[in-house]
Amino acid sequence: MIPGSGPEGLIATAVVGLVLGLTVYGRNRSAPMSRAWLRLCLSAGIWAAAAAVLSLYRTFGEAIFWARVSQAAFSLIPAYFLQFTFCWGEHPERLHPAVLWNKRIAGVFALFSLTPLIVSDVQVGLSEFSFYPLAGPFYGLFAAWFVAVTLWGFGVLVRSLRTQVGHRVNQLRYVILASAIGLPSLWSMMPLAFGVRIPPAGQGLFLFYGVIAYAILRWRLMDIRIAVRNTLIYAALYSVLVGLFVVVVVMLGQWFFYEPGTLDRRVIGMSLLAFGLVTLLIRPLDHWLRRFTDRHLFQKQFEWQKTLKDASRGMTRVTSVDHLMKLMAHFIGFRVRVVHVGIFHLTRGEFELKVSRGRRKQTEGLKLSRSHPLPAWLENKKEPVSLDEIGVLLQNEKLFPRRTIVRKSLEELAGAMRGLEAEVCIPAFTKERLRGILVLGEKLSGAHYSQEDMDLLSTLANEGAVALENAQLYEQLVHRMREIEDLYRREHRLFVHTSIALAAAVDARDPYTHGHTERCTAYAISIAEEMAHHPDVLAVPRFAELLNIAALLHDIGKIGVADEILRKKGRLTLREMDKMKEHPTIGAIILQPIKGMEEVAMAVKAHHERFDGKGYPDGLRGEEIPLMTRIISVADTFDSMTTDRPYRRRLPESVAIKEIEMCAGTQFDPQGVEAFVRAYRKGNVVHRPVTAAAMLQ
Repeated sequence: MIPGSGPEGLIATAVVGLVLGLTVYGRNRSAPMSRAWLRLCLSAGIWAAAAAVLSLYRTFGEAIFWARVSQAAFSLIPAYFLQFTFCWGEHPERLHPAVLWNKRIAGVFALFSLTPLIVSDVQVGLSEFSFYPLAGPFYGLFAAWFVAVTLWGFGVLVRSLRTQVGHRVNQLRYVILASAIGLPSLWSMMPLAFGVRIPPAGQGLFLFYGVIAYAILRWRLMDIRIAVRNTLIYAALYSVLVGLFVVVVVMLGQWFFYEPGTLDRRVIGMSLLAFGLVTLLIRPLDHWLRRFTDRHLFQKQFEWQKTLKDASRGMTRVTSVDHLMKLMAHFIGFRVRVVHVGIFHLTRGEFELKVSRGRRKQTEGLKLSRSHPLPAWLENKKEPVSLDEIGVLLQNEKLFPRRTIVRKSLEELAGAMRGLEAEVCIPAFTKERLRGILVLGEKLSGAHYSQEDMDLLSTLANEGAVALENAQLYEQLVHRMREIEDLYRREHRLFVHTSIALAAAVDARDPYTHGHTERCTAYAISIAEEMAHHPDVLAVPRFAELLNIAALLHDIGKIGVADEILRKKGRLTLREMDKMKEHPTIGAIILQPIKGMEEVAMAVKAHHERFDGKGYPDGLRGEEIPLMTRIISVADTFDSMTTDRPYRRRLPESVAIKEIEMCAGTQFDPQGVEAFVRAYRKGNVVHRPVTAAAMLQ
C-alpha cells in the first residue's frame, strides 16, 4: 500500500515531509525558497499528523478537537504553496502582495477552523478513518478559496518555466509534475466534509514528496552528498525522538494514568515531560548521528575524496609527461568509472589527444586547433561544460532564438562534444592559459555528473596541468643537462659556459637574489684556498673545479619553486617555507643524471644542512656533511646576511662575521669558519665576477 491511504500512511507522509522540509532549510536557511518550502512542509506535516491522530480516536469530543486542529493546518497549505511558487520568479526575495494577502486569508481560515464555522462536527468516515470533519457554514467558501489559490500557484509555476535556464528548467519541471500529483490529492480530502463518500487519495501527497526528493538528488537543488547525509541524520533523529514521545505519552500514560481510548489532563503533563526529554536529547543525538553516518555510511565517499587529494599530491612527483598523462587517465577512468576518458594537451599551438582510455577510446594523435569550438569555449568561459547543460540551454528558444550567434556557438559546441562522445569536458589552466582538456564520456552507471564531481575533477585537472608543466620543464632540463654531459666530453669549456648561464637563469627568476650565486662562488673559492691542505680537499680530484660548479649551481633547485613563493615580498608562511625547503632535493635530482657530477649533486642537496645536525633535508651532522657543502654553507650565509632582502636590510660585514663566528660548531664547521675569517682578514673575501676563463684555470 502506498503511504497516505490510512493512519499509518498519514504519519509516514508527515514524517517524510517534515524531514524533507528541515533538510532543505538546513542546507540554505537564508534562501526565500528554503523558508517557503519549510513552511509548506510544516503545515502539510501538521495537517497529516493531526489527521492521523483523529483517525485513532473513538469518542466524538476528542475527535472534533483534532479535526479542527487538522483543518487549521490544512488552511495554511494554499498560502505557503503560493509563496513557494513565486520563489521561482525573477525576484524570489520579494514578497508578492498576492502572497501576503493570501497568507492573511489563510490565517483567518485557520482561526475559523477552530470554531464550528468551518468544522461543525465530525462524522464517521470510511474504512480506514474513524472520524472525518463535517463542513460548517463557511467550509464551501474555504474549499473554493483552497482550489483557486492552489491552481493559481500551479499556473505561476508553469509560467515561470519560460524564464528558467540550465538545470533550473529540469528542476522546475519536476516541481510542476509533483504539484500535478499532489494538488488533486489535497483536493480529494474535501468532498467527505460535504457527505460525498469518495475515498481521499492521500497517496498523492506522499508521491509529491517523492518527486521533489528525486528532483533534489537528480538535478542538484543542493549538494547531493550533504542532502543524503542530512536526510539520513534527520530521519533517524526524528524517528528516535518521535518514538520516545510516543513511548512516554502513550505507553507510560496507558500503564499508569488513563484507560485505553481516553485522554485527560494527565496527557498534558506527560506531553510536557516528553517535550522536555526531546529538547534535552536532540542536540547530543544529532551530534552522535552525524559522526556515525560520516564514519560508516559515507566512508567510501570520503576515501574517494582523500584518494583524489593524494593523487593530486602524487602527480607532482612524476617527472615523465607521458607517464603522468597515462596515470591521470587510468586513475580517473578507474575511480569515476566512465565509458572513456581522454586528455588533450597543448602541443605546438594545437590541442593533441595524448591519451585515450576506455571502451570507446578515440584515436590518439587527434588534434584540435585553438579556434575549434571546444577549446575556444573553454578558454573563454574558464569552467567545465556538460552536454546535458548545453541541451537544456538549446531547448530554451526564447532565451536563445534560432539564427543567433550565441545559439550557433552552442550548437557547434554540442556537435563537437558529440563527435568526441564527451559527456563532460573539464578545462585545465595554468596562469590563466588553457593548457589541456579532460574529456569524459558517460558514467558506466548512467548517473549524472554531480557538482561535487565537477569540482573535484576541475581541481584535479588544474593540478594536473601544473604537474604536466613542471614535468615538461623537468624533462627539458634533464634533456638539456644530458646534452651538457655529452658536450662536456668534447668541450669542457661549453659546460662551464652553460653552468654560468643556468646560474644566471636561477638568479633572474628572483630579483632579490640577483648575483647571489656569483658572489657565493667567489667567497667559496676564497675559503677553499685557505683549506688547500685539508685531507678532504686532497682526496677529491678536481676539488676546486667541482666546488666552483657546486657553488654556482647550489640554488638550481629553485627552478621547481613557484614564482609566487620565490618572489614574495615579506616573510614566507610555514607552508611556503616547506615548499622552499624542497629546492636542495630538486637541485640534486636535476644534477644526478650527469656523470662526473656526483659530488656536485651531493653538495647541492646538503647546502642547507647544519653542523649540529639540525638542518635539512637529511639532518646530517659534522663530517657526514661533505666539505664542499660546509664551505658553500658559510659563503651562502655570509652573502645572504650582507645583501638586502624583501623582509630585512643587509647587515654590515663586521656584524655578519661575528654572527658566523658565534655559530661555529652549531650551524657551521669550525674549520670552515676559521678559513673564512682568515680569508676575510687577508682581503680575499671579495666579489669577483665568475667567468669561464677563471673557472677553466
